[in-house]
Amino acid sequence: MRKLFFAAALAATVSAGHAQDLKDVQEKISKGKYDEAKEKLDKFMADPKNANNANAYFYKAQIQKYYAQTDSTGTLNYDASKEALDAYKKTLQLDPKNPLMTIDQNLGLFQLFDMHYNRGIKQYNNKNYDAAFSQFQKAINVQDYIKSKGFSLQTYSPPALDTQLINLTASSAYLAKKQDESIPYFQKLTDAKIATPEFKEVYALVAQYYMKKGDDATASKYLNTGKQLYKDDDYWLSLEFNTPELQQLQKQLDQLHADQNKASGTAKTDMQKQIDAAQEQYTAAKIKRYEDLLQKNPSNAALALDYAIELFNNTYVWDKKPADYAARQARLQSALDKAIALNPNNALGYFIASQHYYTQVFDMEDARRAIVGNTPAAAAKRKEMNAQVDKKYDDMAAASQKAFDIFSAQTELKPQDKTNYRKVTDQLIDYYNRKKMADKVTFYQNKKASIK
Repeated sequence: MRKLFFAAALAATVSAGHAQDLKDVQEKISKGKYDEAKEKLDKFMADPKNANNANAYFYKAQIQKYYAQTDSTGTLNYDASKEALDAYKKTLQLDPKNPLMTIDQNLGLFQLFDMHYNRGIKQYNNKNYDAAFSQFQKAINVQDYIKSKGFSLQTYSPPALDTQLINLTASSAYLAKKQDESIPYFQKLTDAKIATPEFKEVYALVAQYYMKKGDDATASKYLNTGKQLYKDDDYWLSLEFNTPELQQLQKQLDQLHADQNKASGTAKTDMQKQIDAAQEQYTAAKIKRYEDLLQKNPSNAALALDYAIELFNNTYVWDKKPADYAARQARLQSALDKAIALNPNNALGYFIASQHYYTQVFDMEDARRAIVGNTPAAAAKRKEMNAQVDKKYDDMAAASQKAFDIFSAQTELKPQDKTNYRKVTDQLIDYYNRKKMADKVTFYQNKKASIK
């Protein structure tokens, strides 16, 4: 019995000694003597018997948290905040209901989170994006642990998804040119289908990232999610249209133009061939992209009109007629017919059609002038051409009239619309001059004069 009592008494003495050691540590901390507290705690924890003392780890966390908070310039040669977090975790691992953590209300963990978050904001505002990213990552790490334990304060409970923190983390990485690291954070927002206005571009950014990676399936996933959440067809089509291939071709073309501007003499002239070839390649890629998207979106009027405009430029905006000029005109006609059918109230569609018909009139007149001789065959050909010119003039006038009517019904016109309005009015004046209808000519001349 004596032996057992002695052993029990010895254990009590040792325990009391340990308690006194930690009380000394706590006292040093309360007086702000953290270096002395650390020295005492290190000696205490060096004893293998104290390796699993939860309270010791709590005090270690408090000390390291202080070092982290006061090391605002990053002079420490180790990560004190990580040491603090690991020590808090160890405290709760050893004693899930640790009384010191309970008395503290787990405040130390929230202070670590707050420290990293505020430092991240400061670095972000100072445009030190790499440093901001590091701090926000640490804030997320602490917050995730807090949430895993279900901890909260009376004044704060961490949200299930801290959209502001995640967006700041992702944006910091992106601005630090760490795109691969930013995307997983952006995806936390897109996967949660956050639909507030400020996150619209996040869906676009993630989709573009996967487009550049050649992962069309994932790109489409985020494009479709964005379309569902934000009803803006033109925005999403524009994004989907601008593929990495088109961006690269545009970049190459811009560089060639820049190089040509710096060149002189024959070098400047020689570069034009390269520019023409690059432009043709770029235009062909754009046309194919329009056709691909129109297959997916056959009823999109804006897309159909943009396609027709692209074909118009590809048909007519050249120094000399392309070899497949007639085929391009036919392709353009088909595209214009579809665009106008999809939106018969858009003046621009009719305006483009009128320009197309007017150009065809000039082509036919050139062909008619090229007929030589007075043979019966030549006369018959001229008669046929005259009929074709008359028909094409009628087509031009009909399209011009449609555009004119839509423009004239509008109370406010943009500068480009006014320019187009004047052009179709001029075309109607020309048409009725040709028809020798003076009253109509006067009417449209007066209308043109009223366009301010």
